[in-house]
Amino acid sequence: MFYDPTIVGSWPVLAARLDDDAVLARWAEAESALAGLTTVAELLAVWSEDGGSDCTDVVLAALVRLAAVDGGRDDDALLLTLHLLSGLVWTMAAQLRDLSPDIVTVVVGELACQIRRYPWRRRPRAVAANLRAETRRAVLAELRPRSRRHPYRGEFLTVDGDVTRLVHATACDEREDLDVADLLRWAVQSGVDAADVALLVATECSRDLPERGTDRSVAAAHGITTRTLYRRRHRTLTALRDMAPRYLAAVA
Repeated sequence: MFYDPTIVGSWPVLAARLDDDAVLARWAEAESALAGLTTVAELLAVWSEDGGSDCTDVVLAALVRLAAVDGGRDDDALLLTLHLLSGLVWTMAAQLRDLSPDIVTVVVGELACQIRRYPWRRRPRAVAANLRAETRRAVLAELRPRSRRHPYRGEFLTVDGDVTRLVHATACDEREDLDVADLLRWAVQSGVDAADVALLVATECSRDLPERGTDRSVAAAHGITTRTLYRRRHRTLTALRDMAPRYLAAVA
C-alpha cells in the first residue's frame, strides 16, 4: 500500500471509510467475484495469499470493472486498486527513474488513466500484466517520445538531454548517483566504440542548444546520414544501459 498520503491519499482513512460505509458489501452485490468479502482486511487476505494467483486476478478484474468509466465509475474502487497496485508502481518508478524527477506521480497518474479506460470486456484475464504493460508503454511515449520515421530520435541518455550539464554536476555535486563522464570512459575501456560515444555526446549536447545545430548538422559534421546517426545512437544507448549495472558494481 502507499503509506505516503500525498500519493493517492491516506490508506488507513480509505480502509476505515470503506468498512464503515459497508462499501465492499455493496460491491459484492454487483460483482460476484467479491462475494463474501465484506471488509478491507478480508479482501487483503485474498490479495496477499499467493500473489499473482487466479483468485487475485479475479478480484483485481472485479475492482477494475467497478472503477472503469464504462463500468461502475466508482472512485473508491479506483483508489483501492491504485493502493493494491502500489508494488507495480514502485517497481516501474525504479526502472524509469532516470526519465523524470516526478516519476512516481507520472506512473500513478497514467496507471489511474489505464484503469479508468481498461477494456475489461476484451481483456478479462491477466489484468495486472495488461495494466503494467499499457502503463509502461504510455509513460515511455510521454517521457521518451519516438518518431515513426526515426524511432531512436527520442531516446535520451539524461532527463534533459544535456550531458555536459550532468558531467559538470557530477564533478561538483556529491549527491549525483552516477558520474556520466566516468561511465563513458569505463564504457570505452570495456569495448564500446569510442567514435559512437563521441557521436552520442555531440548529439546530446546539441539538443538543448539550437544555435549549435540539429541532429542533421551533427550527422553532417561526422560525415554520416541522420539514419546512420540514429542507428549508432541507439546501439550506443543500448550498450550503456546494459553495462550500467556492471559499472555501478565496479565502482561501489
